[in-house]
Amino acid sequence: MQLLIIKISDLNANPEFALLGKKQTQDRYTLADWKHIRSLSRGRKVIVLLGSDEVVLTSAIIPSKNRKQLLQAIPYALEDTLAEDIEDLHFAVHQSNNIDNNSSQVAIINRTVLADVLDLLKSKGITAHYVLPQLLSQKFAPESWSIAYSNSNNKISANVRINKFDGFICDQTMLNMFISELLENQAPGAIFTNTKPENLPEALREITYNYIEADIIEYESAISALPLNLLSNFVRQNQQTSSINWKAWRPVALLGGALASIWMGIFFWQNNALQNQSNQLKAQIEQVYKDTFPNGRIVDAAAQMHSSLRKLQSNAGLTIESPLPLIANMGPLLKEYKDMTLSELRYQENQLSMTIESPSLTRLETFKKEAADKNNLKIEVKDSTTTSNKVKAVILISPLPSSTANKINLENKKGNT
Repeated sequence: MQLLIIKISDLNANPEFALLGKKQTQDRYTLADWKHIRSLSRGRKVIVLLGSDEVVLTSAIIPSKNRKQLLQAIPYALEDTLAEDIEDLHFAVHQSNNIDNNSSQVAIINRTVLADVLDLLKSKGITAHYVLPQLLSQKFAPESWSIAYSNSNNKISANVRINKFDGFICDQTMLNMFISELLENQAPGAIFTNTKPENLPEALREITYNYIEADIIEYESAISALPLNLLSNFVRQNQQTSSINWKAWRPVALLGGALASIWMGIFFWQNNALQNQSNQLKAQIEQVYKDTFPNGRIVDAAAQMHSSLRKLQSNAGLTIESPLPLIANMGPLLKEYKDMTLSELRYQENQLSMTIESPSLTRLETFKKEAADKNNLKIEVKDSTTTSNKVKAVILISPLPSSTANKINLENKKGNT
């Protein structure tokens, strides 16, 4: 899985990013503008990291494995420990897969804060797949702690990740007090930190020490906390309360619904009646077409009848009603072109169709031109197929209208004179 990590510390400032994957197992955060980051999001899963001070990490014990019941119970189970109203908070929950363990890890964030972050990403054309606190992107190793010191406004804070889904932030001077109870329950096997050993509380100096850089993120550490995704079950809520007394408007709403139902019923009835009329008219047109053209295949009866009418109108005024004059005109010319073979002859709608094999395309064009000039005919090549030693073509021959034929005869006479 290819990852784009976006670290947002301030909504009004450019973020930092890192690229991770199974081959690129670690990367250093780089400051960039949103346009560049959007170009990197294509084809990657986007993980957004928020300041850890915006997210509260805790746990709760609920004797239920039903997720719906769990999501309903956890806010009330933690209500007394939270400073804000639970209606203003969003709870992301990860429950242990162990049947005997009823403990659930919980991440809590203000709904407005999360909504503002998502609106910012939407305005930049970026879709987030995961939202996590920065604390859960620190170095993770089983049975180990990671402690990252950060300096903000000359105040040094300790960011402590104690397992996949839990950790805390405190002032550096208060770290010894926060870890005392944790060390009594279960001391870590190793410490990963970005500070010198002498800067750690004395209780941690005897534990195996590993130095890490604070601005480097690792692939395995980043994906370890994905199940505690703050986007899970997040639904926007309307924060504005309305002073309208909707009960007073209930009769109006019921009456409006009844009128709307009646109108919709009339609309569908009229639409059904018009559809029936259209089907009846279509059936009548098809019956007329069948009576007129018994052997015809119906595709669109109205369009086919219109096309047939146009053909009849275009043939109006032509004097030739038999193929014999056309054949008589073409016969002598075919005798002159002994190297051309007539393989098929058809006549339909005052038009003669001849399938001819010619030794070349040039020879075919000469035949076509001479036939048109000598006999005052309209000749078109409908289709032709060329092979290595011959050309097979379909020639359409039809008489010219009388006015056009007279004009051609007059021009031929002038040319002879």
